[in-house]
Amino acid sequence: MTYAKKTFAALLMACTLGASAADLNQASAFELEALRGIGPEMAQQIVTERATHGAFMSWQDFTARIKGVGEKNLKKMQDDGLTLEPTTHKKQ
Repeated sequence: MTYAKKTFAALLMACTLGASAADLNQASAFELEALRGIGPEMAQQIVTERATHGAFMSWQDFTARIKGVGEKNLKKMQDDGLTLEPTTHKKQ
């Protein structure tokens, strides 16, 4: 799928669903990309980090493990629907 088609699909999904909601420990790269502040590279980095080192245990864990996520960017993501469900599993 081309970048333009993926972008269009993500925008369509966001418009259809209203405010996008995605759980950090469950969302696909495609679902993460629909949120403000998360581009294709960061979405893939999140999915890869989660698969390699396990679920994110807290927002602090997330910001420590994902390069480029600072306070402002995290706030933007959360405002756009990024959630972090508590988990007891360190590795998925």
